[in-house]
Amino acid sequence: MRGILIGLLAGLIFLLTIPLTAKQALAIPAFARKYNLPCSVCHVPAFPKLNDFGNQFRDHGYQLGGDTDLPTNDALTNGYWPVSFRTTVGYQAASLTKVPNGTGGTTSISSGDFGFTGLDILAFGTLARDISFGVVLTPGLGSAGFGSGNSLEDSDLEAAFLRVDNVIASDYLVNLRVGKYELDLPFSEKRSPTINTPFVMYHYQAGHPYTTALGDGLSPQGYSNPNDFGIGDNHPGLELAGIKATPGDGFFRYSLNALSNSDVNVDGTGGGHKINFYGHVTQSIGGYGIVTGQRVGLFGAYGVAPTASNPACPSNGCGAIAKDGEPFYRAGVDLSLTAMNQLNIFGAYMKAKDNSHLFSSQPIPIPGARDAEWNGAFVEVDYSPTQLAKWLFSYRYDMVQNTKQADPTVSKSFNDVSSHTLLARYNFNITNRVDTTLHLEYNMFTTKKTSPEGGDQTGQTTLVAFDFAF
Repeated sequence: MRGILIGLLAGLIFLLTIPLTAKQALAIPAFARKYNLPCSVCHVPAFPKLNDFGNQFRDHGYQLGGDTDLPTNDALTNGYWPVSFRTTVGYQAASLTKVPNGTGGTTSISSGDFGFTGLDILAFGTLARDISFGVVLTPGLGSAGFGSGNSLEDSDLEAAFLRVDNVIASDYLVNLRVGKYELDLPFSEKRSPTINTPFVMYHYQAGHPYTTALGDGLSPQGYSNPNDFGIGDNHPGLELAGIKATPGDGFFRYSLNALSNSDVNVDGTGGGHKINFYGHVTQSIGGYGIVTGQRVGLFGAYGVAPTASNPACPSNGCGAIAKDGEPFYRAGVDLSLTAMNQLNIFGAYMKAKDNSHLFSSQPIPIPGARDAEWNGAFVEVDYSPTQLAKWLFSYRYDMVQNTKQADPTVSKSFNDVSSHTLLARYNFNITNRVDTTLHLEYNMFTTKKTSPEGGDQTGQTTLVAFDFAF
């Protein structure tokens, strides 16, 4: 606890010593160019986090309800084209303790260099009335990642979907989306102000030591888990979703998804052909629940992770026809509270279970395999003070606590995660074409008993960068 407090204090001092001498930045500019509006109409106080109006604009299929929604409208100006680029450049320092030293012991490793995080090519908009689309391309780049490894093999069409709104004349109560897309999460990871630090529970995999910027925290206690499904990942599927205004100036929202499991255990079985399910339902009062009002939600996923390749196929040669599978589930609640149009406190709690047969069916089965069970949670405080309208300050705590390990010989607390993140963003260069933000982020995490000697590992990452889009 003393080390945690010292780290948090150092991070806070670091953030508060940055001079307050820049100008304000706003949102990813494609929609700003289209409607010739300041990006602060949809973001708080700037990109990427959406405010109440921005969330409703997204839920309405990127439509305001006028003729300017149409891509053929003669009023479109400012050289509108529905494509934006985003990247982050700056300096990153990272460290990780108690990693193997190659001679049977452990050592600490660290890195620090100038660089960039990668590149997002984003295209969102409307094709016609009530028909919208989204495409996100992340190209492989030879020198991305602040010196911690290139992304040449990571080129991907991260998202590609088509959405049809008002399938029944429903005022956005019945809408369909198909393709590959981000799930309706308790809080969007793509819209989070953090750059380096994932929401731990969105991606946690039982048996695999958690890390962030450096290494993979290899541990002799780790064990194979074919279920790499993460609710924070984009998935191929079909979504039925809707939003409806309710008494008390609130909104009822729902998102029900049938997801292909072709992207689960791809490295092991090549993916499966069965259907997984995810759903999220929220109710707010007094607003949407991000800048104004309060919101509560329920979410969950149930599915099957493929465990065996089809013997009629060469290794990983057929793809998405794995012959077996075993079940898993995720279930949780989320809450978002706001005050004074300045403060947003939100969080989620989730229970997770992977069936024991996922582990007993592996090429090297775990003797006496049990269900793997764990709990995950996060709480974040976002503060955008009116006195410093160009700033956003955030703190987030993430945790994962294992309650049962699939391998009965492994300690119950193995790979428990505790993560603290401090962040400040200063927004300047406000235009409807280019958005630039000074980004300051510090993260410290601890994983229990994941070092080769059985001790705890601690990692730290500090990022000082410019986050910009055009």
